[in-house]
Amino acid sequence: MNRVVIVGGGNGGLVVANRLHGKGLDVTVVEPSDTHLYQPGIVDYALGSETEESIVRSLDSLLPVRWVRGRVTKVLVEDHSVMVGDRKLEYDYLVLSPGVVSKKIDGTVGWHSLEEGRKLRDQIASFTGNSIVVGYSGVIKCPAAPFEFAFLLKERFPKAKVTLLNPVTNPPEIQRPMAEAFGKRAKELGVEIKRGFKIARIDSAQRIIESESGEKVQYDLALIDPPVVVGNEFREMADQTGFIPVDRTTLKYKNYDNVFVIGDANNILTPPKTGSKAHYEAKVVSDNILHAVEGGSKKLYDGSAICAVYASSKKGYLVRMNFERSSIYGASSIFYEMKRAFTHLYWSSLKGIFP
Repeated sequence: MNRVVIVGGGNGGLVVANRLHGKGLDVTVVEPSDTHLYQPGIVDYALGSETEESIVRSLDSLLPVRWVRGRVTKVLVEDHSVMVGDRKLEYDYLVLSPGVVSKKIDGTVGWHSLEEGRKLRDQIASFTGNSIVVGYSGVIKCPAAPFEFAFLLKERFPKAKVTLLNPVTNPPEIQRPMAEAFGKRAKELGVEIKRGFKIARIDSAQRIIESESGEKVQYDLALIDPPVVVGNEFREMADQTGFIPVDRTTLKYKNYDNVFVIGDANNILTPPKTGSKAHYEAKVVSDNILHAVEGGSKKLYDGSAICAVYASSKKGYLVRMNFERSSIYGASSIFYEMKRAFTHLYWSSLKGIFP
């Protein structure tokens, strides 16, 4: 029986595990956490519109296959095995979906764990000032999230000045439709966008954020998402981007036919890092593992990603993207309701049935 080891119990890892379950394979998931977090729900949770219970599930309620609770400390691709502490797990196929970690930057709180969400929630609930700054630095998960926070915070605190710090001066052509729609919405709400603002320093004591060019922005509340990279245990596999290189259509690591990397950990930066991207990649990889075992034509990942984005507390956008083009629809109440509904539909999507 062919052995499949999946590293990571996030979106991508769970979709692969569910799609391979019951297919005559010996499937094992390695994951240190006993819970799974719906990360896009952090925006709703931080703003008080969702509870912890709605965005967190126990991992054993989502996994139909063997689960080894632990952290991979070493990947031995030549030996077809991974180390989990002192334990060696051998594989015929390896799917790496370990997610990423946020770089530590003073004055920032990441947006991707429940603990971080609690801190953001407390900061927003206790805000009484006049100036809110939302921003990010480097490669992050879901570059739409800072806009969502800025739009919703402006509605919640209409008298406050809300500024969004965007390190990108000119967005890639494929992301231009989204950038233009978000820019238009920012003007409508009165959110100031500072493009090309690359954060160099955050002075928490003086509440000042300074750019690499020396521009300074004062704040009473700052929500800054730090950049992400792969964890230390995978740094040897990473390239200069800080992520693990793959062929962008097969998702194979280098020239290894039995090693795949999906989700935030791989070095595909367009489309951006989102759960939707991980979901589509997981479907391709799980199907191709089955085809390799049973026979059949291989599938290629075309860059597909789709997501709903908040434009306000009543309207939303729908964004579709692949390697060749992108489009955005809205703002509409329909897409707002779609975004809200997916918080609950998400758990069914992990079975790999729909994105």
